[in-house]
Amino acid sequence: MVWALPVSLAATITLKEAINIGLQRAKEWNEKATLISVNSVDEKMGGSRGEKGKRFNWFMFFMVPGTEDYVLIGISEKKITVCRPSKQSQVPTIPYDEIKFDSSDVIQLAKDKFRLKQGKDWATGYHFTLDSIDGMPILTVFGNDRDNRFTRISFNAQNGDVVSAIHKLPYGGGLISKRIGIDNLTKKGMAITGVVAGNNNLVVWGDKKPTQFSTTKQPFIEWSHNNGETWTELQANNYVTHAWFDINDQLYVATEKELWAGITSKSKGTKILSLDQSIEKIDYSINNHIAVLSNGKVYYTTNQGENWAQAIVPKPFYVIQISDDGDLVGLTEERKILQKTNDKWNEITMPNRNDEPLDMKVINNRLFITTQSGIWIRDLQEGNWRKIKVDEEIVIFVKKGEKLFGTTHRGEANYSINTKDKRKSEKVFDARDFIVWDVDIMGDTLWIATIPDYSWEEMTIPQRR
Repeated sequence: MVWALPVSLAATITLKEAINIGLQRAKEWNEKATLISVNSVDEKMGGSRGEKGKRFNWFMFFMVPGTEDYVLIGISEKKITVCRPSKQSQVPTIPYDEIKFDSSDVIQLAKDKFRLKQGKDWATGYHFTLDSIDGMPILTVFGNDRDNRFTRISFNAQNGDVVSAIHKLPYGGGLISKRIGIDNLTKKGMAITGVVAGNNNLVVWGDKKPTQFSTTKQPFIEWSHNNGETWTELQANNYVTHAWFDINDQLYVATEKELWAGITSKSKGTKILSLDQSIEKIDYSINNHIAVLSNGKVYYTTNQGENWAQAIVPKPFYVIQISDDGDLVGLTEERKILQKTNDKWNEITMPNRNDEPLDMKVINNRLFITTQSGIWIRDLQEGNWRKIKVDEEIVIFVKKGEKLFGTTHRGEANYSINTKDKRKSEKVFDARDFIVWDVDIMGDTLWIATIPDYSWEEMTIPQRR
């Protein structure tokens, strides 16, 4: 009896099998065509996802030595799908007879020597490339290491020797507390994606085991009653995207599609909103009116979630805000400011037509807009404008109740912006060495949520026995 492969597997091929198909087509284009490079292409077609060195889709380049003529060949399920001639400068070529090892060979070597696992988040499964580096044909396998970190193992395709083994390791990340000029870092290496201070409690959330491509692997939310000395984990049904305290110190938590109220260490609270689509943006006023943007609609409540109304947004929104009076204000992706009045969205024009809004927030009934020339403030009731000058251009606002913070270009500095009088904004943190994700102040302590950055680091290459 002969067993047939499933269709999904029968249509997958190794790197060398792909070269054989592509080379035939390249020779039809020009009989002198010589291979330059090969790479597998990600897809969601199922199959083994490179488990045995086979993939559905491959791209490869051939060129005519001594000329600028080259051709891109694309293969999907053993068939030529792309044949695109073009021009480029001379690059090293790979003689076919130097490719002694196939993707099916090196994937097994990578598993045996480095326990390489299938890639996730950045791609589906294992991927492969073939290039000429320093005159050698280098066949590389991409996957994840035992800690699910992005990993690249390169082999000499002539003899199977390992020439390089590197993986992306995190550095930085964690929760920084800054008090009287002294910085203290806790939760090192974690991706802290949010921090919020109440009257007596501090809450942080994020991922305990982040990777370069995901901060939702091991999500958590914790709170502290003693200014961060000890922490208690809270219950959440999914990874947390937003959290805040109302004026009564009741904690509200938003997950991907739900909003919960009254979460404590002993109770997961009450679900006050559940949507079919993801929550894209969320805002709350000082008196806890709430606005949620999802799939082209704004869901809003003025009674803490007992009842919700809906409004269709006229254009895609970058920001949604709600005032103490329940007014909705949105910043469109085209950088237009719209305010909902009755059933219509009316544009609020900037006092200086050359100023383009970069971000905006509403605190009480005042609209704060950051532009290249400074920060504009508009009273939503009276309609009058005034301007705050800042030392640096603020590109992103962070609102925490009545507190407003600003982040400069590339996140290099964080400012505390006074929202009650004309006092100058104050730089509170120099963030050049950190990736700051959120910030808040509790008493005399500034809390800064940071996430890791990643760099390629060498792995230990096992010696031959």
